[in-house]
Amino acid sequence: MPIYTASKHALVGLTRSLGPQFIKENITVNCICPAFVPTNLCPPHMLAKFPKEHITPMTTVLKAFNTFLADNTMTGEIVEVSLGHLFFRQVPEYPNESQRWIGEEAKEFWAQAYEEAPPAKNGV
Repeated sequence: MPIYTASKHALVGLTRSLGPQFIKENITVNCICPAFVPTNLCPPHMLAKFPKEHITPMTTVLKAFNTFLADNTMTGEIVEVSLGHLFFRQVPEYPNESQRWIGEEAKEFWAQAYEEAPPAKNGV
């Protein structure tokens, strides 16, 4: 399911990027990644065939939601919910110092570079 997988990865990246930015405005951004949770979006014939031992109850999703509500310092966090468990996913370590600089400190470089950019010619 490549489209589903790619969209989930996009949400993880968006959450991790926006979380540190919006916390400055007292807004938290977190992501709950559920396993299969039966909702009204699931057609009854699919729910009837889905293996019952792999169904995550809505109470687990609510547990994740309540975890975020209980701690307003949590932001940019990713939690996978499966069956009755919450699995918080940590950001992978940078492979080297250059990648850490690009990921954490280069924003000042880009801000200055865009401020100093010459005006566009002919609308380009």
